[in-house]
Amino acid sequence: MNALRGDLHVHTCLSPCADDDLTPVTAVGLAKLAGADVVAVTDHNSARSLPAAKAAADAYGILLLPGIEVNCAEEIHLLCYFADVDTALRFGDALYDALPAFPYDPAVWGRQLVTDENEEITGEVEKLLTGAVTLTLSETAQLCRSMGGIPVPAHADADSYSLFSVLGGWPMDVDFDLYEVKFPERAEKLIRAGLLPGGKPLLTNSDAHCADAVASRMSELGEGNPLLRLLR
Repeated sequence: MNALRGDLHVHTCLSPCADDDLTPVTAVGLAKLAGADVVAVTDHNSARSLPAAKAAADAYGILLLPGIEVNCAEEIHLLCYFADVDTALRFGDALYDALPAFPYDPAVWGRQLVTDENEEITGEVEKLLTGAVTLTLSETAQLCRSMGGIPVPAHADADSYSLFSVLGGWPMDVDFDLYEVKFPERAEKLIRAGLLPGGKPLLTNSDAHCADAVASRMSELGEGNPLLRLLR
């Protein structure tokens, strides 16, 4: 498979922090218009936008990499990618069981909309999806791998919800084959300082929460990138 270019970190209206008009169909369509070969829909702690995203990807002729952005118990975000939507949905069910249940007000946090391939609202999620699950970073990575997925630390160099901000560097109890960075120049400094590892593939994505941001930054999956295994 030739190198693929795409945005591998896109939220939809399912994430409470994303705009309501950023449906999975819209997100996939915008990535296609931007020239992406592949797009990953990665909502917080849920895969319920993926069936509509898959339908849109098939219709538009773009590859979908099914994903979820997990907020682990340590408040570290971990992108988990899978080969198919059904597996991602099963992983999402496990995450939902691990989410704490407490009063959730959409007026405060934002709506969590499930939409279909026609962009019709089919439901709303009751638990707050941006909360931290009870699974640790290591446990989440292990569960992801046990289901054939690939875990990738999200925005590992960022000031919040990252390996750098929470742990001060790379974890001691779990390793990853690649990771995402938000600020490539900062990441280079952290690598030189030994706080993040060198020699691993890096992703740089939009982390889009609104339509204008989709595919504003894209990653290239070259030969040897582990994620290509999920797209074959």
